[in-house]
Amino acid sequence: MTAQPLAIISTDFKAAQARNKWNSLLLCLIMISTAMGLGYVCGWAAEVFTQSHPALAQAPYDTDIVSLLKLSLISDWGLSAMVGMFVISLFTLCWTYFAADKTLLKMNDAKKADPEQYADLHNIIEEMAIASGLEKPATYIIDDNGLNAFATGLRVENSSITVTSGLYKNLSRDELQGVVAHEMAHILNRDVQYAVLVAVGAGLIAIVAEIMLRISRVFFYSRSSSNRSSSSNKESKGTNPLMLIAGIVWVLAAILAPLVAYLVRMAISREREYLADATAAQLTRNPKGLASALLKISGHAHLKEKNAATEHLFIINPNRTFSEFASNLTSTHPATSLRVERLMNLE
Repeated sequence: MTAQPLAIISTDFKAAQARNKWNSLLLCLIMISTAMGLGYVCGWAAEVFTQSHPALAQAPYDTDIVSLLKLSLISDWGLSAMVGMFVISLFTLCWTYFAADKTLLKMNDAKKADPEQYADLHNIIEEMAIASGLEKPATYIIDDNGLNAFATGLRVENSSITVTSGLYKNLSRDELQGVVAHEMAHILNRDVQYAVLVAVGAGLIAIVAEIMLRISRVFFYSRSSSNRSSSSNKESKGTNPLMLIAGIVWVLAAILAPLVAYLVRMAISREREYLADATAAQLTRNPKGLASALLKISGHAHLKEKNAATEHLFIINPNRTFSEFASNLTSTHPATSLRVERLMNLE
């Protein structure tokens, strides 16, 4: 069955860019809300664990568990922790806006590309900057035989495009132009803002969740040892059911919060890649160049230094390969075959 041609001129780039901007804002709000919810659960459970919650002192030990839960839902510790996570999130976003680009480049061991050694790369990036109407991004190189590239640029004036030395050496000029145009498209379409902000937010949530899981292991181990000791002395009075529920909620929050952050990180990423491919074809007027580059990169995108936090930034995921049947919620990129098919059917 022949695929329906996809006309380049049918893509409303301005509308797509505006949609990406609002999607980025919405997803960042979801990320902040998740962090605040995790903070509240953490504070509430800690108040119950330490038996500092007023409900434990006011209510009799044999109070109905539902009533006890209602009395304990409002937690001063939880509210304080929630506000704390909100403040930390804001500071994190501010740091991200002003410093994350340099951090991402350093994390991937990217270095500024020498203008003489990589003259063709500099020229192509300048050509695509003119075509897109943007300032020329800074040019970086990762010394790696793998074939890959990514862009950063929370602020357009501080944007950059990074390619591996392997990609520079193994791609023809048309193919390299297609890759650069794709990365320029991510800057033009404001995809990089979303990708970087969400990556940092997900990292913050993952750190807090990991700390919670480590604390839970220590807590439940100590509780288990205490119960065995009390049982041997025939002084055990049983376990407060509220503390048991708080422990379960604590562990579930520590497991589910990073999962939510992961799903947010994956959200609409595939469509952003398709849009960047179409925008690249618009800039170069040569979709076959990018299609050929994607075929060469596929299977050779892996890098020596693996970094899960930035894998979604690359033109093809350097850590994992996704098939045509990969779910939108579990894949950072569409299957290469689907991307090539769309590019080859552009009019």
